[in-house]
Amino acid sequence: MGNVRARMPGWARTGARRIADVVLAPVLGSVAGGRRDDEVAVTFDDGPDEATTPALLDLLDRLGVRCTFFLLVPRAEQHPDLVRQIRDHGHEIALHGLDHRPLTSLRHADAVRTLRDARRRLEAVAGTPVTRYRPPYGKQTPASWVAARRAGLEVVVWTADAADWVDRPAAEVAATAAARLGPGGILLLHERVEPGPDGEPVSTSFDRAEMAERVLDDVSARGWSAVTVETLVRDGGARLTAWFGH
Repeated sequence: MGNVRARMPGWARTGARRIADVVLAPVLGSVAGGRRDDEVAVTFDDGPDEATTPALLDLLDRLGVRCTFFLLVPRAEQHPDLVRQIRDHGHEIALHGLDHRPLTSLRHADAVRTLRDARRRLEAVAGTPVTRYRPPYGKQTPASWVAARRAGLEVVVWTADAADWVDRPAAEVAATAAARLGPGGILLLHERVEPGPDGEPVSTSFDRAEMAERVLDDVSARGWSAVTVETLVRDGGARLTAWFGH
Protein backbone atom coordinates (compact mmCIF):
# COMPACT_ATOMS: atom_id res chain seq x y z
CA MET A 1 0.00 0.00 0.00
CA GLY A 2 2.79 2.41 0.91
CA ASN A 3 4.67 1.74 -2.35
CA VAL A 4 1.46 2.14 -4.35
CA ARG A 5 0.81 5.53 -2.74
CA ALA A 6 4.39 6.58 -3.45
CA ARG A 7 3.76 6.07 -7.20
CA MET A 8 0.55 8.11 -7.12
CA PRO A 9 0.48 11.77 -8.13
CA GLY A 10 0.02 14.20 -5.27
CA TRP A 11 -3.70 14.76 -5.81
CA ALA A 12 -4.32 11.01 -5.80
CA ARG A 13 -2.35 10.49 -2.59
CA THR A 14 -4.36 13.25 -0.92
CA GLY A 15 -7.60 11.66 -2.07
CA ALA A 16 -6.52 8.22 -0.89
CA ARG A 17 -5.59 9.67 2.49
CA ARG A 18 -8.98 11.34 2.88
CA ILE A 19 -10.82 8.15 2.00
CA ALA A 20 -8.67 6.12 4.41
CA ASP A 21 -9.36 8.62 7.18
CA VAL A 22 -13.11 8.49 6.62
CA VAL A 23 -13.15 4.69 6.64
CA LEU A 24 -10.39 3.75 9.09
CA ALA A 25 -9.72 6.69 11.42
CA PRO A 26 -12.85 6.19 13.55
CA VAL A 27 -11.67 2.63 14.27
CA LEU A 28 -7.88 2.74 13.97
CA GLY A 29 -7.19 6.45 14.32
CA SER A 30 -4.08 8.12 15.70
CA VAL A 31 -4.27 11.65 17.11
CA ALA A 32 -3.08 14.07 14.43
CA GLY A 33 -4.29 17.42 15.70
CA GLY A 34 -7.05 19.28 17.47
CA ARG A 35 -10.20 21.03 16.31
CA ARG A 36 -9.54 24.51 17.70
CA ASP A 37 -7.96 26.90 15.24
CA ASP A 38 -6.28 29.00 17.92
CA GLU A 39 -4.11 26.23 19.41
CA VAL A 40 -1.22 24.05 18.28
CA ALA A 41 0.68 21.37 20.18
CA VAL A 42 4.47 21.62 20.23
CA THR A 43 6.16 18.29 20.98
CA PHE A 44 9.73 17.11 21.56
CA ASP A 45 11.03 13.60 20.87
CA ASP A 46 14.09 11.51 21.84
CA GLY A 47 14.84 13.08 25.21
CA PRO A 48 15.60 13.87 27.86
CA ASP A 49 18.98 15.44 27.10
CA GLU A 50 21.37 16.78 29.70
CA ALA A 51 22.27 19.86 27.63
CA THR A 52 19.05 20.69 25.78
CA THR A 53 16.33 19.86 28.29
CA PRO A 54 17.30 22.44 30.97
CA ALA A 55 17.60 25.17 28.35
CA LEU A 56 14.20 24.26 26.89
CA LEU A 57 12.56 24.24 30.31
CA ASP A 58 13.98 27.70 31.07
CA LEU A 59 12.70 28.99 27.74
CA LEU A 60 9.24 27.48 28.15
CA ASP A 61 8.95 28.88 31.67
CA ARG A 62 9.91 32.34 30.46
CA LEU A 63 7.30 32.19 27.68
CA GLY A 64 4.63 30.54 29.84
CA VAL A 65 4.30 27.64 27.39
CA ARG A 66 3.61 23.97 28.15
CA CYS A 67 4.59 21.22 25.73
CA THR A 68 4.54 17.43 25.40
CA PHE A 69 7.80 15.50 25.73
CA PHE A 70 7.91 12.03 24.14
CA LEU A 71 10.68 10.35 26.12
CA LEU A 72 12.82 7.27 25.54
CA VAL A 73 12.90 4.93 28.53
CA PRO A 74 16.71 4.45 28.68
CA ARG A 75 17.26 8.21 28.53
CA ALA A 76 14.62 8.77 31.21
CA GLU A 77 16.19 6.19 33.50
CA GLN A 78 19.62 7.72 32.88
CA HIS A 79 18.35 11.22 33.72
CA PRO A 80 15.48 10.83 36.21
CA ASP A 81 16.07 14.33 37.59
CA LEU A 82 15.34 15.82 34.16
CA VAL A 83 12.16 13.77 33.83
CA ARG A 84 10.93 15.06 37.16
CA GLN A 85 11.84 18.62 36.15
CA ILE A 86 9.76 18.23 32.99
CA ARG A 87 6.86 17.02 35.14
CA ASP A 88 7.28 19.69 37.81
CA HIS A 89 7.35 22.47 35.22
CA GLY A 90 3.86 21.41 34.10
CA HIS A 91 4.67 19.66 30.84
CA GLU A 92 3.12 16.44 29.60
CA ILE A 93 5.28 13.31 29.71
CA ALA A 94 4.57 10.74 27.02
CA LEU A 95 6.30 7.61 25.73
CA HIS A 96 8.48 7.37 22.65
CA GLY A 97 9.64 3.81 23.25
CA LEU A 98 11.60 1.28 25.22
CA ASP A 99 14.27 2.20 22.70
CA HIS A 100 14.11 3.88 19.28
CA ARG A 101 13.45 0.73 17.25
CA PRO A 102 10.09 0.53 15.46
CA LEU A 103 7.71 -2.12 16.78
CA THR A 104 6.42 -3.00 13.32
CA SER A 105 8.68 -6.05 12.96
CA LEU A 106 7.68 -7.60 16.29
CA ARG A 107 5.05 -10.23 16.85
CA HIS A 108 1.87 -8.63 18.20
CA ALA A 109 2.25 -10.20 21.65
CA ASP A 110 5.86 -9.01 21.85
CA ALA A 111 4.85 -5.48 20.86
CA VAL A 112 2.19 -5.41 23.59
CA ARG A 113 4.66 -6.71 26.16
CA THR A 114 7.31 -4.18 25.09
CA LEU A 115 4.94 -1.22 25.33
CA ARG A 116 3.53 -2.29 28.67
CA ASP A 117 7.04 -2.62 30.06
CA ALA A 118 8.09 0.73 28.60
CA ARG A 119 5.03 2.47 30.01
CA ARG A 120 5.56 0.93 33.45
CA ARG A 121 9.22 1.95 33.57
CA LEU A 122 8.59 5.51 32.39
CA GLU A 123 5.78 5.97 34.90
CA ALA A 124 8.11 4.72 37.64
CA VAL A 125 10.64 7.43 36.78
CA ALA A 126 8.12 10.21 36.14
CA GLY A 127 5.84 9.49 39.09
CA THR A 128 2.86 10.33 36.89
CA PRO A 129 0.56 8.39 34.54
CA VAL A 130 1.72 8.00 30.94
CA THR A 131 -1.13 7.65 28.46
CA ARG A 132 0.25 8.75 25.09
CA TYR A 133 2.78 7.19 22.72
CA ARG A 134 4.51 8.24 19.52
CA PRO A 135 5.99 5.40 17.44
CA PRO A 136 9.67 5.87 16.54
CA TYR A 137 10.08 7.25 12.99
CA GLY A 138 6.26 7.30 12.82
CA LYS A 139 6.37 3.68 11.68
CA GLN A 140 3.11 1.92 12.43
CA THR A 141 0.94 -0.96 11.25
CA PRO A 142 -2.62 -1.77 12.31
CA ALA A 143 -1.17 -4.52 14.53
CA SER A 144 1.26 -2.17 16.29
CA TRP A 145 -1.54 0.40 16.72
CA VAL A 146 -3.67 -2.25 18.43
CA ALA A 147 -0.66 -3.20 20.58
CA ALA A 148 -0.40 0.40 21.79
CA ARG A 149 -4.08 0.50 22.63
CA ARG A 150 -3.82 -2.81 24.50
CA ALA A 151 -0.96 -1.27 26.49
CA GLY A 152 -3.28 1.58 27.50
CA LEU A 153 -1.66 4.13 25.20
CA GLU A 154 -3.17 6.61 22.76
CA VAL A 155 -1.06 6.98 19.61
CA VAL A 156 -0.05 10.53 18.69
CA VAL A 157 1.56 11.42 15.36
CA TRP A 158 2.05 14.88 13.85
CA THR A 159 0.85 17.23 11.14
CA ALA A 160 4.11 19.14 10.71
CA ASP A 161 7.79 18.49 11.27
CA ALA A 162 10.64 20.95 11.17
CA ALA A 163 13.11 18.40 9.74
CA ASP A 164 15.32 19.34 12.66
CA TRP A 165 17.53 16.30 12.12
CA VAL A 166 19.05 18.18 9.16
CA ASP A 167 21.90 20.42 10.30
CA ARG A 168 21.40 24.06 9.29
CA PRO A 169 20.92 27.38 11.06
CA ALA A 170 18.24 27.50 13.75
CA ALA A 171 16.39 30.19 11.79
CA GLU A 172 16.04 27.87 8.79
CA VAL A 173 14.70 25.05 10.93
CA ALA A 174 12.15 27.42 12.46
CA ALA A 175 11.16 28.66 9.01
CA THR A 176 10.46 25.07 7.94
CA ALA A 177 8.25 24.60 11.00
CA ALA A 178 6.39 27.83 10.25
CA ALA A 179 5.76 26.82 6.65
CA ARG A 180 4.36 23.42 7.60
CA LEU A 181 2.37 24.10 10.78
CA GLY A 182 -1.29 25.01 10.55
CA PRO A 183 -4.11 25.73 13.03
CA GLY A 184 -4.83 22.83 15.35
CA GLY A 185 -1.66 21.08 14.25
CA ILE A 186 0.91 19.03 16.11
CA LEU A 187 4.53 20.03 15.53
CA LEU A 188 7.32 17.46 15.75
CA LEU A 189 10.60 18.72 17.21
CA HIS A 190 13.48 16.92 18.95
CA GLU A 191 15.46 17.52 22.14
CA ARG A 192 18.18 15.40 20.54
CA VAL A 193 18.24 13.05 17.57
CA GLU A 194 18.66 9.30 17.42
CA PRO A 195 20.30 7.58 14.42
CA GLY A 196 18.19 7.43 11.28
CA PRO A 197 15.88 4.54 10.35
CA ASP A 198 18.71 2.68 8.62
CA GLY A 199 21.11 3.24 11.51
CA GLU A 200 22.82 6.17 9.85
CA PRO A 201 24.40 8.67 12.27
CA VAL A 202 22.65 12.01 12.66
CA SER A 203 24.37 15.08 14.06
CA THR A 204 23.28 18.70 14.33
CA SER A 205 25.09 21.75 15.67
CA PHE A 206 22.40 24.45 15.92
CA ASP A 207 21.06 25.61 19.28
CA ARG A 208 17.78 23.76 19.83
CA ALA A 209 16.55 26.20 22.46
CA GLU A 210 17.11 29.07 20.01
CA MET A 211 15.25 27.13 17.34
CA ALA A 212 12.36 26.46 19.73
CA GLU A 213 12.18 30.13 20.72
CA ARG A 214 11.93 31.16 17.07
CA VAL A 215 9.19 28.59 16.51
CA LEU A 216 7.22 29.75 19.54
CA ASP A 217 7.60 33.40 18.61
CA ASP A 218 6.07 32.59 15.22
CA VAL A 219 3.24 30.63 16.85
CA SER A 220 2.45 33.62 19.08
CA ALA A 221 2.67 36.07 16.18
CA ARG A 222 0.05 34.04 14.31
CA GLY A 223 -2.35 34.35 17.23
CA TRP A 224 -2.08 30.72 18.34
CA SER A 225 -1.41 29.26 21.76
CA ALA A 226 1.20 26.52 22.05
CA VAL A 227 -0.18 23.79 24.33
CA THR A 228 0.33 20.14 25.26
CA VAL A 229 -1.31 17.38 23.26
CA GLU A 230 -3.48 16.72 26.32
CA THR A 231 -4.77 20.30 26.27
CA LEU A 232 -5.23 20.32 22.50
CA VAL A 233 -7.41 17.22 22.65
CA ARG A 234 -9.28 18.30 25.80
CA ASP A 235 -10.13 21.79 24.55
CA GLY A 236 -11.63 20.95 21.17
CA GLY A 237 -11.47 17.22 20.58
CA ALA A 238 -8.96 15.26 18.54
CA ARG A 239 -8.56 15.04 14.81
CA LEU A 240 -7.74 11.44 13.92
CA THR A 241 -5.91 9.93 10.98
CA ALA A 242 -5.28 6.39 9.75
CA TRP A 243 -1.48 6.60 10.03
CA PHE A 244 0.08 3.45 8.58
CA GLY A 245 3.00 2.55 6.36
CA HIS A 246 5.20 5.56 7.18
